[in-house]
Amino acid sequence: MANSSQFIDLFKTQPKREQLAEVFDGFEADITYIDDKEIVVYFSPFRIFNRPESILGQSMFDCHSPKSYAAITEMLDAFKSGAKDKVSHSDVHEKSGRTVQVCYQAMRDEQGVYLGCLEAVTYRD
Repeated sequence: MANSSQFIDLFKTQPKREQLAEVFDGFEADITYIDDKEIVVYFSPFRIFNRPESILGQSMFDCHSPKSYAAITEMLDAFKSGAKDKVSHSDVHEKSGRTVQVCYQAMRDEQGVYLGCLEAVTYRD
């Protein structure tokens, strides 16, 4: 019998932890998960925006420009209050010159309690 700690309960399925990790790690998107206290708890190996590994366990504000703090705070407040669930915008990546799509998604439990935010960045071309 398999150890139940090897599996994650999802809707109608129980993928192994390794399988779910491969989904996140193998997807060609720059994914970052921020918990409900704005702490970076995960980022994918596929990177569009460079972040040092040391950002894990730190505030998400530590990897954003101070000029974006007000917009980030407004977005997170809207997520926490339930006023919004998604925010997205396109931008030109300064280093590559390519257009990127930046999407933020509020993560909630079954009761609607805010758990954090998923940021996904992909190239549009």
